[in-house]
Amino acid sequence: MIKKYLYILLSVLLVAGCVFDPVDDETPIELKEAPSNPSPRNNSINIQTSANLSWSANNLETYDVYFDINNPPDSVLASDTNVTVLSVSGLKLDTRYYWRVIGKYANGTESWGPVWNFKTKPVATSLDGYVMLKHDITTETPSYVNILFQVLDLNGTGITDLTENDFYILENDIMLSELESAVRVRKKEQIDYTLKTILFLDNSSSLSTDLPELKNAAIAFVNNMDANQKVALYKFSDGSALLQDFTSNKNLLISAINSIDLGFNSTDLYGAVIDAADEWSEKFTLEEIEQTSIVLFTDGTDTQGKHSLESALGSISGKRFYTIGLGQEVDTVVLGMLGNSGFYKADSIDELTDTFLEIQFNLEKYANSFYLLNYLSPKRGDNIVTVKLMIENNVYTGNNSYVYGQFNSRTFYSVSPGVFINSTTENPEGISSLDITQGETVSVQAESYLVEEDPYYLWNTSNNKIVTVAPSSSDNSIAYITAVGSVGETATVVITDFNNDMQKIITINIR
Repeated sequence: MIKKYLYILLSVLLVAGCVFDPVDDETPIELKEAPSNPSPRNNSINIQTSANLSWSANNLETYDVYFDINNPPDSVLASDTNVTVLSVSGLKLDTRYYWRVIGKYANGTESWGPVWNFKTKPVATSLDGYVMLKHDITTETPSYVNILFQVLDLNGTGITDLTENDFYILENDIMLSELESAVRVRKKEQIDYTLKTILFLDNSSSLSTDLPELKNAAIAFVNNMDANQKVALYKFSDGSALLQDFTSNKNLLISAINSIDLGFNSTDLYGAVIDAADEWSEKFTLEEIEQTSIVLFTDGTDTQGKHSLESALGSISGKRFYTIGLGQEVDTVVLGMLGNSGFYKADSIDELTDTFLEIQFNLEKYANSFYLLNYLSPKRGDNIVTVKLMIENNVYTGNNSYVYGQFNSRTFYSVSPGVFINSTTENPEGISSLDITQGETVSVQAESYLVEEDPYYLWNTSNNKIVTVAPSSSDNSIAYITAVGSVGETATVVITDFNNDMQKIITINIR
């Protein structure tokens, strides 16, 4: 009888557990309505030492937030909070942080979010000194000298935040006066610039289990492209194949990445390097910059033996080349030699996305390290002038610590501050009046000298029944003046350099 009652009691308890357990047996509670959409985005890099952590959630009442350098994190940042944004500060540079949000329902049950991570900005290296790379030096009237160059730290990372005050100029070894030389510095955003990236991905058969994660890492790279970046995509195993030519269209690139299938069990790594180098092209002028970098991924070594390491190294000499090696079978010495701009080793497939994003970050830093400096030279006459551009307090003193060049000052002439119309070598201050035949249209051009900002011109007429003025749609320094009035009538045209708060007035006479 006792056994019978015990059996009934046990049955009741089991049934009660099935009826009142709020958790579905097949769906763990941490997968139900879990916190999502983290900011900073998972696997982000270059995060400031102060940041806001935010997330999204549905039907959750409060949250416990864990945050530290351990994975998974075990330090409580906030407990039972009802906000979805928290601030953190005082973070260490070049450090990866992990965080997790655990949401709580009104009935006390929990929904665990995944572990997210981000990496803070790298430790600054500018104190080690600067390297300056000269790309172009040109001159233009009245006495402008234009210098296109890059600034890097000693590790090859781009320096992006220098201004006019960080540079000084020597002509014939004599320092120029800042007040007289009107130095201006423009950055990449003000130059026609294209960052070209050639992405070479190993798809040999050894990647059979890791190919999906490789695709995800490459897609993350594409999704973080710079606005002025174009990418070409290749795959290689026993040979190379172009999947997508240079484009800024992310959808085309992602589609090409997703089309990659497994290749052969023979890897022509050195041949891939040579093929990548063959696609290299660059252009550095004041009008246009076209810069190229190559990023090559592999999980092994050259097994084909068709090409030599020496020929591969020779093909990339002077070219910016990054290598990524995955796993224990890669030859770190060889990939280090090929990766003349950086070799990155991922010990596991989980590190690959972060590695691709770190390279993209370095590409953007390098791209943003371009500067266009121009100044007014005081030199006159048919003379060869040496110019030397240097950085204030640069502790590096090697051959690339300055920009050096020469120019001839034979066409230079002097100007006064202001806005001038149709300025020429013979008449630097331009015109103050203009005779136009009735019904005729004449083009004129404005130029501002000794100004701090890039000019922006506004054109107005005192009487549009006598003359009309229409700025060029492609260059606001040019305008078209039409005489629409009668012979003998006069009107004025006012030209305003809005950015530098200067004006010029010219008189228009209809003849």
